[in-house]
Amino acid sequence: MIIKGNTDIGKVRSANEDSFDFGTFDDGTAWAVVCDGMGGVRGGQIASALATEMISDKIRKCYNKLMPVYSFENIFLSTITTANVIVNDRSYTDTEFQGMGTTIAAAIVKDNQACIAHVGDSRVYKITSDGITQITKDHSLAQEMLDSGQITQEEFENYPKKNIITRALGIEEKIEIDFDFTDIFEGEALLLCSDGLSGLLSEEELFEIYKSTDFELLCDEYIMAANEKGGFDNITAVVMKG
Repeated sequence: MIIKGNTDIGKVRSANEDSFDFGTFDDGTAWAVVCDGMGGVRGGQIASALATEMISDKIRKCYNKLMPVYSFENIFLSTITTANVIVNDRSYTDTEFQGMGTTIAAAIVKDNQACIAHVGDSRVYKITSDGITQITKDHSLAQEMLDSGQITQEEFENYPKKNIITRALGIEEKIEIDFDFTDIFEGEALLLCSDGLSGLLSEEELFEIYKSTDFELLCDEYIMAANEKGGFDNITAVVMKG
C-alpha cells in the first residue's frame, strides 16, 4: 500500500488548524489520521495536533503483525477516549482554550481490510474503478436535517451552516466514536480529508481528479482545486492506495 498526504492553510484562514499523519509497517499494513481543530487558532491547533500525535503513537507502539483487523477498533477506542479526556480537561482548566476540540478521520488497512474511526465532519471516501463512495457519515446539523427529511440532498450540499458539527473530540466529557469496516483491494483507495476539501469539491470532482492525476501529485491537485474554488477553510487530504 502506498500513501500520500498534504495540508494547506487555504485562502482565508490565518492559521492551519488541520493536522495529519500516516505510516506503514514491514508487513504492508498502513494507517492514516486526519484531524480538523476548532475553538480558536491556538486551541484548534493544539486539539488537532494532540489527537493526531496520540493516535499515531498508539498505532506505532501497539501494532504487531498477528493483530486481526477488528482489533484495531480497540486501539482507536482507547486512544481517542484518552485524547478526549485530555483535551476536554485542558479546555475547562484554561480559559484561553475553552471550547477547543477536533474532528477525527482515521484508518488502518491490513490484508485488504480497513478499520475506520470517525468523529465529526472530516470524511473517509472509498475509491474504486467504478467511482467514489463516502464511507463515513457527517456528525453535523446539516446531516441530521437531511436524515430527518427537513432538507433534500441538493439542499444539504449547499446548506449555509454546513460547518456546524454535532460531535467532536474534546467538547464533552465522553465521546461517541463511529467505526466502519470495508474491503480495500489492489487498485482501490481510501481518501481521508477535512471539510476544507469535501466542502468545496463534489464526489464527482474528487473522482475525476483521482482518475486524471498521477498518484504522487494527487493530494497537491486536490488542494489546488479546493483553493481555486475559494479555499475558505484549511485543506487536508491523505490517500491510501492498495
